[in-house]
Amino acid sequence: MTRVSTIRRDRNGGAVSESSHQWVKGCAFGCGGLVVLFVLAIVGMSFSMRRAFVDAHVDRVTLEQQFGDYDAFTPAVDGSVTDIRVSAFLEVRQALAGVHGRIEDVDREMGEFEELTDDGEPELRVALPAVFRLTKTMMGLPWVFGEVERVRNQALVEAGMGIGEYTYIFVLAYHDELVAPTDQSNLFSASATNSRVRNDLREMIRRQLAEARTELPEDDDWLGVLEEETVLLDADPDRIPWQDGLPEQIADCFHSSRETLDAAYSAAAAEFELLNSTIRGGGMSIQMD
Repeated sequence: MTRVSTIRRDRNGGAVSESSHQWVKGCAFGCGGLVVLFVLAIVGMSFSMRRAFVDAHVDRVTLEQQFGDYDAFTPAVDGSVTDIRVSAFLEVRQALAGVHGRIEDVDREMGEFEELTDDGEPELRVALPAVFRLTKTMMGLPWVFGEVERVRNQALVEAGMGIGEYTYIFVLAYHDELVAPTDQSNLFSASATNSRVRNDLREMIRRQLAEARTELPEDDDWLGVLEEETVLLDADPDRIPWQDGLPEQIADCFHSSRETLDAAYSAAAAEFELLNSTIRGGGMSIQMD
């Protein structure tokens, strides 16, 4: 069978194959469709990403209604944490295991990518697929960040623990990792205690000291220790409570659960553990601090 292509004239009198015209027209529609799909994908990603942060905010409101904001939590006078509260803390940590794994996968992929350059510049056929894989993975990170907060807040609601108490226990339970990390990450290495978190912790210790002054005699040794720690915190904005070493009665609270606590810690995810998000501009701007 013979294929026939009709011929038409363009505006300059040149001959144009009708089949070529259809191909160009189809390509135009196809390319336009790709642009539309790309725009829709970006919009879809924005709404999908925003959903996790919105859910996290809803649960945070619930937590604030039940337990108050950060300034509502005051540690026990002696700074100790009961076994019941450690158990509640561990419930939240276990709920976060899945999202921790996703962040660790990204961190591991980054490590593997960096290894490609250890022996010099890699071949293009090896480097390009690695770049595409890493780019795809990095584009998914905003969802993961939203999931960290969403899962944490939901687990806190279920465990009956406020964000302030969770922050306090986190810093005590993982004190050694925050002061002198032993596990390294390839991608995320900032501390879990940013300036906002450290300020919240400093205020907790001040309230603890105020409670101690009403409950303990003026010559009590622990009162003097608390006063000294408060002075040190006020003098150094980068300091976390008990940075020089946990008091014995506080450290003892975590001895029986140490193995479980350590298993629930993620060096790669630590940077995002205590962050809260703020949504602005209808979800087009999301700030975490």
